[in-house]
Amino acid sequence: MSKKSIYYKYRLILLFGAILASFGFYPKIHAQDISAPDTTDSVAITVENQEFPQWGYYTIRRDFRRCASPICGGYFIKQVNLKATPCLDGVFRSECYVSAIDWSSLKVSPYQLVKIQNDDGSRVILRGSIVPVEFAPFGEFGNLRVKEAFYAATDAPPKGTFVGLKDNGIRCITTPCFSTNQLVLNKLRISQVSSIDLSQTGATQKQLDAATSEIFRQGLIAVGKTEVVGNSDPTKRDTKFVVTQFYLRVEPK
Repeated sequence: MSKKSIYYKYRLILLFGAILASFGFYPKIHAQDISAPDTTDSVAITVENQEFPQWGYYTIRRDFRRCASPICGGYFIKQVNLKATPCLDGVFRSECYVSAIDWSSLKVSPYQLVKIQNDDGSRVILRGSIVPVEFAPFGEFGNLRVKEAFYAATDAPPKGTFVGLKDNGIRCITTPCFSTNQLVLNKLRISQVSSIDLSQTGATQKQLDAATSEIFRQGLIAVGKTEVVGNSDPTKRDTKFVVTQFYLRVEPK
């Protein structure tokens, strides 16, 4: 096969991948498929993990416009980490309007549900999908059907990239050990970090303990930035995720 043919096929593959990404059709990636960076002095063992859902995370804000429901009075929702969110009509906008939030699939206690519903949206992240609902005679509107809910540890505004931090099962006898997967929410991007800094969040010790537990269980939703701690030996550079805010999962009852 000629170099020109190979180049042409390569361009087609990139174009097809970009089209799929723009519409949210991504291949499933499992945490155990991501290998740790090579180091010369560490021994790593990969253990199979549970899959971490990487898609469908929204922030919400209430709609206080004064007009008839369902046209007004619902919520404006936005997918985290994205400049534009795909709405029910297929148009990408900075925010999508939904007439209501469907909590029926969220099996939490009445107390927890009331706490989430009474929040103005500043401390809540929801994982779900937009579904069509018909309102005669107004037509079709979107509702956000919730699968999971997460509540911020503090009132501090989130700064940085929204990620899922999930233990990947790698165990080392020396440091740095890249034992945590960093999964960027709503994007096809996975990397690994060797340490996590929660000290800037202002959370209580109880919340910090809960956050650490989440990392080793289903995964912790956090916001922050990645920093690389320099070292003359590249195999000993610590890749740290510095957290500005984290969200604890609202557990099922």
